[in-house]
Amino acid sequence: MAKKSIHISMSVRGALLNWRDRDFEGVFKHDDGRPMTAREAKAALLEELSKGHEVIPSEGCDNFDVKKGCLGHTQADTAVGRLAPVCF
Repeated sequence: MAKKSIHISMSVRGALLNWRDRDFEGVFKHDDGRPMTAREAKAALLEELSKGHEVIPSEGCDNFDVKKGCLGHTQADTAVGRLAPVCF
């Protein structure tokens, strides 16, 4: 029997309204891997909102809706009865 797992996602508006500058430290990175400052991260989140994206995915989610979040991932049972995740 298949099971379903769901990735966490983050509310863009919630982060902009509730996070302090220090809460942004180490959370967001530029495409080249450099960490974003709080101001850069807020600008990136505002850009996401302007595109109509209400939530952003955690890394590794390939079944994501920008309004609802992760739509789920099917996991198959293994021979020993444990779950083997299809997606990490």
